Amino acid sequence: MSQKDCRKTVIQTGQKVNFVDIGSSCLPAFEKITSVLVVPFTKDGLIVCALLDRGIDLPGGHVQIGEMNCEETAKREVIEEVGVTLGELKLVKVIQSDYYGSQPEQLTYLVVMTGFVEDIIPNDVYNELCLRTHESTGRSIIDINEFISQYQAGDKNDMRQIVLDAKSMLFGI
Repeated sequence: MSQKDCRKTVIQTGQKVNFVDIGSSCLPAFEKITSVLVVPFTKDGLIVCALLDRGIDLPGGHVQIGEMNCEETAKREVIEEVGVTLGELKLVKVIQSDYYGSQPEQLTYLVVMTGFVEDIIPNDVYNELCLRTHESTGRSIIDINEFISQYQAGDKNDMRQIVLDAKSMLFGI
């Protein structure tokens, strides 16, 4: 909330950035990870989504100074953006980015994680949090198809694959 991002990545209009799904077999060094995206599922398979200025999206964001691992970033982001707490987090995939350049030492990574919702912050408390942090304008708890139909922040097919991979990882299907 009041911390600073370690490495802000704001893609400028016309800037070409390549993203490569490198799977989940290895997690890069934490200092190379710029962002964490979270797919929070309820036990009955619904997704808790953030209502942001750019539209509906999954909670996530930049690693902040002082955070020590992906789980810390993920748990902070889901509280700030959708007002839930999560149980054990699982690594879904790692996405490589050449935002800072294509040389090996310049590559950075976005990590996708998933987990089951443990607690949902009551609406009145969550709404106050939204007003205070300006992270989100609300949350929506919906099924995968509804989320994808409303999603406009990026490529729908890429997002569908991320969500389906997370569901498979978490539910074992």
